Amino acid sequence: MKAIALQGIRGGVGTTAIVAGLAQAAHEQGARVLAVDLCPDNQLGIHLGLPHDDPGGWSRLTQPAREWRGALHRREEGLDLLSHGGGEGASAEWLAGIDGYDLVLLDLPLGMAPVIPCRRLLVVNADANCHVRLHRHPWAADERLLVTQFSSQRALQQGLLDLWLAGGLPLLNLHLHRDEAMAEAMAAKLPVGRYAPTSLVAHELAALATWCLAEGEVPR
Repeated sequence: MKAIALQGIRGGVGTTAIVAGLAQAAHEQGARVLAVDLCPDNQLGIHLGLPHDDPGGWSRLTQPAREWRGALHRREEGLDLLSHGGGEGASAEWLAGIDGYDLVLLDLPLGMAPVIPCRRLLVVNADANCHVRLHRHPWAADERLLVTQFSSQRALQQGLLDLWLAGGLPLLNLHLHRDEAMAEAMAAKLPVGRYAPTSLVAHELAALATWCLAEGEVPR
């Protein structure tokens, strides 16, 4: 089983939408995928078609290590979602017992360490705010930098990307470009690959899914 944790360096960089789109893209490549929302604001399900007031979620379970399968939302055969549920103070240590999937994607809130061994993607925008935060970020050995909402036509964004490359930051060799289809997909409560399968960002998420399935082996 391969596991990838995605975490925004701050709010608003689009991490949750990326997790949803990545889950759909990996599923379309034949993988059995589980997307897990570890954020108490409980937004991942909205991107995958759940009602905003859905009462379910793993944080509502009394014994999640035994009961997690009963909380699954099956979006399609081979594509499952575990929403958070918004419960307070819930521990996710039970995730160590997850099995039966090719790829597990974790939507990790700001400041939370991964609860299982996994590869980590730090999601950033190429802007001054993220640049300052990167200087303070404690890098993990297996962590890579994913730039999203990127536009090479914006001089500041291209300049920051060049600076990060020159500084030796562990940049992933693909970026997610700014694409209105991502915002439209959220409004439609669909992953972008389902809403706009021919969009640029859908193709880029497919490439990212390929990387995850090839490189996301859980470290031993």
